[in-house]
Amino acid sequence: MSKIFISYSHVDEEVLERLHTHMAILKRDGKIVSWYDKNILAGDDLDSSIKDALNDSDIFLAIISPDYLNSNYCYEKEFEVALEMQKSGDILIIPIIAEPCDWKSSPFGKMKAIPKDGKPIKEWTNQNNAFLNIIDELRLLLEAKQFSNKKEKINGTNAQVQTKNYKVKRDFTEVDRLNFRDESFEIIRKYFEESLEEINGVEQIQSRFVDNEKKSFTCLISNRAKVDSKGYMSIFISLDNNFGRSDLSYSLSERPASNVIQLDKSFTIDHDDYELFWSFRNSYSSQKKEVLSAVKIAEKLWLEFIGQVGISC
Repeated sequence: MSKIFISYSHVDEEVLERLHTHMAILKRDGKIVSWYDKNILAGDDLDSSIKDALNDSDIFLAIISPDYLNSNYCYEKEFEVALEMQKSGDILIIPIIAEPCDWKSSPFGKMKAIPKDGKPIKEWTNQNNAFLNIIDELRLLLEAKQFSNKKEKINGTNAQVQTKNYKVKRDFTEVDRLNFRDESFEIIRKYFEESLEEINGVEQIQSRFVDNEKKSFTCLISNRAKVDSKGYMSIFISLDNNFGRSDLSYSLSERPASNVIQLDKSFTIDHDDYELFWSFRNSYSSQKKEVLSAVKIAEKLWLEFIGQVGISC
């Protein structure tokens, strides 16, 4: 589990709250734990608490705005300390650009900023897509790097203490499965709805999102640059008793038959001793089943959807 210190100006609390909302899956999966100044209890020493939190963190997220750059406390008490720690390899600084400002003239200008290309969150057509890009970048970073706890002095020497990610074995009920299925469906539905809003801003592209009855939605995309180029994606939960078969299915058609399940276009809830997850396997091949999260399913289906009309990303 990686520890994240979030540095921000109180003027940008709304951005902070949205960031916390979008980090929910990373937290739930035990990938990260975050700290910011509201974790300081009444009566605690402010400077000491922040220093201890910085020393215990692996990643320093700075929410950059004109107010942040203007804040002596954010800049001098938090960022400059983190900058010294980064030089010694004790922390990694990641700037999140919230609003247009002169951040490129600061030391942040030498760092890779997120979201993509350092485009300020406020300038995104759909700001949820900006936050999704931030989460994707964090997820890639966490997968690429193995962060560990801070170095502790033991008998006058530095010893690296590895963070232990404890897991507890458990059993899963049908209620657990249903909750997991419904939460995953909402994540996928939201991913498609927000992505369609964003892609509508691309020249020659038109798209539409339709919520169907119950647990089902359909998306349509058209590429006016190609004659008769259109594609559908319908994603739905079967209302039949399908435990052990298919829990989530999709179809490249406008109105899929809910009583017809294509095994090569369906995902099944699976589990190990510790957690629930999604699995996918093409029944017509000997391909090993693929283990997926709800976000990975959404990304996989989105690429298949837009690929129908000659779009890639």
